[in-house]
Amino acid sequence: MVRTGEGTTLTTGPSVDGWCVGRRRRRGRGGPPRTACPAGSTPGTPPGTDALRGQAGFTLLELVLVLVLVSLVLALAAPSLRGFADARRTADAASRLLALTHWARSQAVTEGCLYRLNIEPVSGTYWLTAQRSGAFVELEGEYGRLCRLPDGVTVSVDAPLSEAAETWIQFYPTGRCDEAAIDLLGRQGERFRVICESATERFRIATAEEMQDR
Repeated sequence: MVRTGEGTTLTTGPSVDGWCVGRRRRRGRGGPPRTACPAGSTPGTPPGTDALRGQAGFTLLELVLVLVLVSLVLALAAPSLRGFADARRTADAASRLLALTHWARSQAVTEGCLYRLNIEPVSGTYWLTAQRSGAFVELEGEYGRLCRLPDGVTVSVDAPLSEAAETWIQFYPTGRCDEAAIDLLGRQGERFRVICESATERFRIATAEEMQDR
């Protein structure tokens, strides 16, 4: 306690980093003492420390329980996700076949020559060839490469030009093509059909209603 010359008593208190340096009280006057500490704080502590003390964090047990619940949800959803991925691969294969038929049709008209989409159901492979000097030759570039269906996907072709080991669908310079149907069956039972129902039409993927009626 320190006595000042103006009749004022200064009571010093604990201080931390300059906070709460003490109290000032005047003699002979009523009223509560004035303090240098911010409202709501404990003398000797910085502002906001009391609020931080009341905040609780996650315990190790709570974190372990959350991880267990997440693992259970993923384990239950894994079969559905796997089936969705398989169906997506079959759908992508059907889309690639469809794009190949459209490209072959347009190239046959542009170049004025016969194009073929060759399919081997046993190996699950397919590729394009074009007629050059009376013989069918493989194409160069991206559209001439040998393509393979995804694992677990089988193919069957209903086309007029079919053999035991190989089937092909022809695209003519007039813009016409063979009427055919290419059926893809995935390992989860998903089915897609790429069809051309008229020689003057383009190939397309059959709708779900058409697949049910078949």
